[in-house]
Amino acid sequence: MEPIDKINKVLDDFGITGVKAAEAMGITYATFKSKRNPNNDRHSFNEKNYTDLVTFIISLAYKLEAANK
Repeated sequence: MEPIDKINKVLDDFGITGVKAAEAMGITYATFKSKRNPNNDRHSFNEKNYTDLVTFIISLAYKLEAANK
């Protein structure tokens, strides 16, 4: 599965907006939009973007768990 497909699945499954996803990946929203555009050949998501997104979600889950204790 390509990084774009994995990222889109995570965003859809968790209902994450583009602004929050860009923050999670450490990129600007404009770059996020550019990378998500299938017609743009210059910018594309990579495995690091996917890893950053998953790490962000995991850290939020830990914070929620800690807050509920």
